[in-house]
Amino acid sequence: MKDDKTGAVIRGVALVLAAALIPRLLGSVGATDLWENGAPQVELARQVAATARTRVGTDRFHTGSQRYDGEWAYGTHLMTTLGLGQVALQHPELRAELLPAMTESVAQLISPRTNAFGTEAWGQPGLTTLRGGRGHGYLGYANLALSMLRLLEPNTRFAALNDELTDALAERLAAAPHALFETYPSEAYAPDMSMVAGSVALHDCATGRAERTFFPAWRAAFERYIDPVSGLLYQSAEAETGQFLDAPRGSGAAIAAYALSFADRRLGERLHTGVRRHALAPLGFGMRREYAPGHSGRGDIDSGPVMFGVGVSATGFALAGERLYGDRHAFTALYRTVNFVGVPLGGHFMSGGPLGNAILLAMSSATFEWQKHCRKVAS
Repeated sequence: MKDDKTGAVIRGVALVLAAALIPRLLGSVGATDLWENGAPQVELARQVAATARTRVGTDRFHTGSQRYDGEWAYGTHLMTTLGLGQVALQHPELRAELLPAMTESVAQLISPRTNAFGTEAWGQPGLTTLRGGRGHGYLGYANLALSMLRLLEPNTRFAALNDELTDALAERLAAAPHALFETYPSEAYAPDMSMVAGSVALHDCATGRAERTFFPAWRAAFERYIDPVSGLLYQSAEAETGQFLDAPRGSGAAIAAYALSFADRRLGERLHTGVRRHALAPLGFGMRREYAPGHSGRGDIDSGPVMFGVGVSATGFALAGERLYGDRHAFTALYRTVNFVGVPLGGHFMSGGPLGNAILLAMSSATFEWQKHCRKVAS
């Protein structure tokens, strides 16, 4: 009888250990190779490139909101371009293979169809009202993609648009009284401004232009949106007064840490450190909180679902910060979560869809390799 009880206990312990360890082991598959820019990165890039050639549109998304469907299509083209560009920088032998998909993604990203959500919000298309225009802060995302393509393909047919859009966005950023201008009428978001700044800086790297004179003052003003207690970024604020309208958020801080890696490494790393302070790793599965202690809120289009305080977007976007600032252990823990939940199959993730796969590629391939390709500043 005693032996039977002992055997039952041993079997029970074995089952508990298996339940804890097997998902962890399965989720870790490919993490090392991905960190080292190996085969999983190339496979995912090719899958994302293949999807780009299908011209992903708003009909692929069903959020219940035309604006959000538009934003998700827009985000898919953005992340596709950034991810493929970063892979091409780290694998120069793939440049010729990946450039056509990057070019197609940019073409879709700037098309009137993809930008319909912004046109509807403002009552006019942002890309045709650049000179003397205002707002349209979402165009910073498109410009970061244009600037990434410009870095790899200086003679891209979109070069003139990249120049004009960069100058327009830089002018609006320089004139912003509190480091923000509107994304939509009466709506301003600090993460969007980090994209604007990153896009201007990457354009200037690609074209050999010196840093713009307004940047130091803008950086100093932008820092007020970093909560000194939590280290996270206030997501929403009034453009005219700078008054915070939302709690400091993990998702906004994590994506801003990535965007600012193109404009100000110190500022990007500061935000990454803030996101890291809200890390969880139950059973080795890395996660990031959306809200710091003392703040709460529901999930939304930016954060994705928030469950037990953990944000889906904050967790996924944090991959970039861990990759950029060199913590392989934390990167692996985050990837373990994404990999296990994403249902990997044939080089891509079944549950991610076109946007999820593009985000994973862009965040997991984040790199400072672009700095080696900056054109010399004209004297």
